[in-house]
Amino acid sequence: MENIMILGANTLQLPLIQQAKKSGYNTVVVSPNKNEPGFEYATYSVFVDIRNEEAVLRYAQKYSVVGVVTDQTDIPVRTSAFVSEHMGLPGIGYETACLFTDKYLMREKCKDLGIPTLRYKKVENLKEAEIFFEDLNREVILKPIDNQGSKGISKVTKKEELQSKFEEAYRYSKAKTVLIEEYISGDEFVVEGIAYNYEYQNLISGDTYYFDIPNVFSATKRIFPSKKNANLIQKVEDLNTKIIKGFGLKQGITHSEFILRGEDVYLIETAARGGGVFISSDLIPLSTGLNTEKFLVGISTGKINELPEINKNESVCGYAAFFLPVGDVASIEGIEEVRAMQYTHRDNLDFMAVGMKTKPFNDKTARGFIIVSAENQDQFENRLMEIRNTLKVVVETDEGYKGLIWN
Repeated sequence: MENIMILGANTLQLPLIQQAKKSGYNTVVVSPNKNEPGFEYATYSVFVDIRNEEAVLRYAQKYSVVGVVTDQTDIPVRTSAFVSEHMGLPGIGYETACLFTDKYLMREKCKDLGIPTLRYKKVENLKEAEIFFEDLNREVILKPIDNQGSKGISKVTKKEELQSKFEEAYRYSKAKTVLIEEYISGDEFVVEGIAYNYEYQNLISGDTYYFDIPNVFSATKRIFPSKKNANLIQKVEDLNTKIIKGFGLKQGITHSEFILRGEDVYLIETAARGGGVFISSDLIPLSTGLNTEKFLVGISTGKINELPEINKNESVCGYAAFFLPVGDVASIEGIEEVRAMQYTHRDNLDFMAVGMKTKPFNDKTARGFIIVSAENQDQFENRLMEIRNTLKVVVETDEGYKGLIWN
């Protein structure tokens, strides 16, 4: 059997690892965290930092892998491109991978393509951030230039907040560089797409709904397809196509996020991998019938040589997410009942346990989530309500006992 390398071993990589085994490959699974569930399905386990490109390359050569692949996480995208490029395997190329994993380079490339951007600046110290903030004279958002999961992202309203929030963003940036950008609010769109041999096709577009928690830039719901009018959806999808083709993506799944201000649409970020929270592995298949993980395994090993046929349906699907209050989990009820519902699919509810101490919900990785399908939007919302009424978790906090935070 041939060996395929999969970068990442957490819950979101399980569908990819399982598909690789189902496709007949030995799996070389790479992650520094020995406790991640993906190693249960690994033929060969490699415990190394997936950002360490040279180290991962050495293991890829050791196991003579015929493909390198990742999904639903930005962190290994560059490493995957680096390894495949050095071994002559199918991939997207290292330069392209950098465009999709560096928020500053994304915006610079958009400018080159004639695509309007929000005002932004790459800064390496607090003084540079202060100068930009004063010149802009409006609210800004700070982002680590090269991280994921909303870690280190903060909105800044006044100068007095800038130092602490800059330090937070700086701490989460591997490159020790921060993007400071004008802040706007508006409707947000997410677009999933697919590429092969530089051909590109948008798959599905959806709407994003955020938690009403200050400085928590995490979605409580993402629902496909979008409820916005057809002309607006087309405008967003056309922009997405221009960006992906302009960035020179050869192959893969894409996940892009946009925000609307008036009639103008701006890129928040785009990624050369599938959307997290099982958007790639579950929501795309539910909407289109495309087995995305099989496609990713196939293109990474050179076994697929054309874009697959897409058959969109009229169903509605999405994810519902929640945070646990900060404290100690006192009781959990309803997990198996939720899983038994005919319209629920994958989830990560096993992360909860009685007695566990919960962590602050300052990034997406602290969320629980459930994939849900329905025949229409009203039925989707009714089913979410049934899930919320069934899943009961009580957390003992400093302010007393509290339940799950859904919005």
